[in-house]
Amino acid sequence: MATVKEQHVPRPAASDEELMELAAQGEQSAFDQLYERYHMRIYNFIKKQVRDQQSSEDLTQDVFLRLFKSLKNFDPERKLSSYLYKIAVNEVRRFYQKTAAHQAFSLNEPVLDGEDARERAELLPSDDEGPEEITSERLTRKNLRVLIDRLPPEQKMVVLLKVYNELTFEEIAQVMDRPLSTVLSRMRYALQKLRRWMDEEGITADELPGSQD
Repeated sequence: MATVKEQHVPRPAASDEELMELAAQGEQSAFDQLYERYHMRIYNFIKKQVRDQQSSEDLTQDVFLRLFKSLKNFDPERKLSSYLYKIAVNEVRRFYQKTAAHQAFSLNEPVLDGEDARERAELLPSDDEGPEEITSERLTRKNLRVLIDRLPPEQKMVVLLKVYNELTFEEIAQVMDRPLSTVLSRMRYALQKLRRWMDEEGITADELPGSQD
């Protein structure tokens, strides 16, 4: 009489490592939990760069397809979230190369006006702050999407991974396969550009909400 293979249903609070191990053993429900846990994070990261919804959805599916194919060879010592972002970064880079989707914006293009500009201006750091001091809270209190969209792709990736996905600079260096010094300099250049664009709108530090606190 044929025996029925025992199914190990993963607990909802199972760790990434436990779910990856079960998924590698063929437990579909474990992979489904990993997908539910991470797919919106990965989708939002991609969407902030690609913009087109269908392309973002397709690239997100490609990320998880690559994860699925690598289950049996995945290093359990590796952090799953960083691995997924690394795949996503490579997918976005390929998308840029294939479609030339990223459009350079003129530095003379008007950015923002009125209250919207002032709200964003208060989030930008002072000149004497290095990227190590930048926290996600500082930059995510308001929507910086319009400004961040103008950054070169690699600088934009660093900002998104740091601000919206809360990776450390060390993790970003691993995800982007770049030296830590390169990641830090890209963050610094990105912040300098954001400040300059706000200055071009005529917003000074004294005008920023809370600048007198």
